[in-house]
Amino acid sequence: MRVVNVNQAVIKKLQKSGISSLMKSLESCEWLVIEEENEKIIGAAGIGGFFHFSSIQIIKEFQGKGIGRKIQKELIEQSRNKKYSFIMVLFNPDNLPSVNLHTSLGYKKIFKLKYSEKHINNVCGISFKKNGELFFRLLKIFNTKIGTIFLACVLKIFKPFFRQLLGYNEKDLPEPNVLWMMKNFEKI
Repeated sequence: MRVVNVNQAVIKKLQKSGISSLMKSLESCEWLVIEEENEKIIGAAGIGGFFHFSSIQIIKEFQGKGIGRKIQKELIEQSRNKKYSFIMVLFNPDNLPSVNLHTSLGYKKIFKLKYSEKHINNVCGISFKKNGELFFRLLKIFNTKIGTIFLACVLKIFKPFFRQLLGYNEKDLPEPNVLWMMKNFEKI
């Protein structure tokens, strides 16, 4: 396991291993914790975007072997050492391995983002400092119907900037539907 800054050489290695085809957002991270076998990346977790969003992916044949926990724990420790106030993660609440991993490592639910029928995520975070905790309290506004309407409008406006703000670089994200988000709001 090692920590690397993301550059063209690392992106090329992510692509060669096939891991970034599973999660393109890893290429948008500032830095990664990677696990390798025979010089091939088999697992990676990284932080990207203005809001310090975490991405993690393990190649299928290596899932369930503790690699995700190992690299995610190191990601949390490195974030603390880098003096981040907080880190965040989005994950599908139906993805039980991800739910269990992130919950067991101390990520706390902030709100549920029902972006579209196919994109429902828990927004969770870990705070390392008081200003991180204050920021999470502010984000709780999105755990209300009015806050969800506001968030839907903001997401619609800022969708072209998701890579910079969230480190999100996946291609299949539809346009936010404000009416759908409002109708399907779910408080956590």
